[in-house]
Amino acid sequence: MTVLHPTRRGPVTLVTGVGVWSATRLLARCVGRPRILSSAGMLAVLTVVAVWTVLMWAGFALLFLPNLTGLSYSPSVSYGSLNFLDALYMSGMSLTTVGFGDVVGGTDALRLITVLEAAAGFGLITAAITYVLSIYPLTSQLSSAARMVQTQADDPLRAAELVVLGGNSYLQSLQERLISVDEDTQRFPFLYYFRASDPSATLHTFIRGTAMVSLQARWGISTDAAPYARVQGRELQLRLQHTIDQYAIGFLMRDPRCLRRALDADDARRRWQRLAAAAGNWGVNRPGEDETDLDEFARFVGCCQTFLDNLAEQHLYPPAQLLPATSPP
Repeated sequence: MTVLHPTRRGPVTLVTGVGVWSATRLLARCVGRPRILSSAGMLAVLTVVAVWTVLMWAGFALLFLPNLTGLSYSPSVSYGSLNFLDALYMSGMSLTTVGFGDVVGGTDALRLITVLEAAAGFGLITAAITYVLSIYPLTSQLSSAARMVQTQADDPLRAAELVVLGGNSYLQSLQERLISVDEDTQRFPFLYYFRASDPSATLHTFIRGTAMVSLQARWGISTDAAPYARVQGRELQLRLQHTIDQYAIGFLMRDPRCLRRALDADDARRRWQRLAAAAGNWGVNRPGEDETDLDEFARFVGCCQTFLDNLAEQHLYPPAQLLPATSPP
C-alpha cells in the first residue's frame, strides 16, 4: 500500500517508522545531542524494509509449518524433529530464491506456495528498492525548497523585496513548492521525520519562510506597490493553512483547531506594524486599523507560530518567533 497507492500509508510502515523515530528522539534528548535525531529517518527506512522482510518470511513459514511432512527431503541431509526452524529454513530459501535442493515441496500445493513466495520475494526486493530510491531524492527537494525561502524566514524586509521585485511568478513558484512538499510528505511520511543537520534546509525553515512571504504579500505590501500581492498572498495563506492542518492530523496527531490560537489584538497589531515598517515605501498605510483584517492576521500568525513551536519541539530545534518584537541579531 505504501509503495503502490499515491495517498495511502501502510499501517506497518507508519507504526514502525514512528516507533523508530520516537525511540531515536528519546535517546537524543536523554544524552543532550539533538544531532542524533538526524539519523532517525535513515534508520526508520532501513527498519521498515527489515520488518517487511521478516513479516513475509515468517508468514510463509507459518504456511509451511503444518505441512512439513509433505516436503521432500534429500537423503544426503539429516533432519531431526521437524519444527518451526525447518519451516523458516524452507521459507527463507523460497523467499530469497536460493533453492539448495535439499528440501522441496512434495505436493502440488506446497510447490505452488514455493513459487508464490519466490514471486513475492522478487516483489519485496523491487518494492524496497523503489521506496528507497523514491524517498531520498525528495529529501533533496525539501532541502532545496527550504533554502529557497531561508533568507526571508526571519527577515520581513527580504520577504518584501522578493514579493515586489520577484513578482507574481515568484509567489506562484512558492505555491507550487508548497503543494509539492505537502503532497510528498503525505505520500512519504518519512520526509517529515528526516531532520536535516543544516538549519537552512529543514521543514521548519521552509514553513517559517513561506509564512513570512505570505504575511508580507497578504498584509504588508500595498496594492500600489504590487497589485497582485494581496490575491497571491491570500492564496499562499490558504495553501499553507491547509498544509499545517494536514501535518497536525497526520504527524502531531491533533485536531487542527487546537493550533488556531489567535494572538491578542495588541500583539497582533505590533507585529503587523513591524511587518509593514520593514517593507518601507512598499508597505501598507495604517496597518492594524481594520479590525477584520487584524483578526485574520492574529489567527493566521498564531496558528503558524503554534505549529512551528510544536515542530521545533518534535525535531529538537531551537524555537523561532515570527515577527518578534525585535529583529534577530
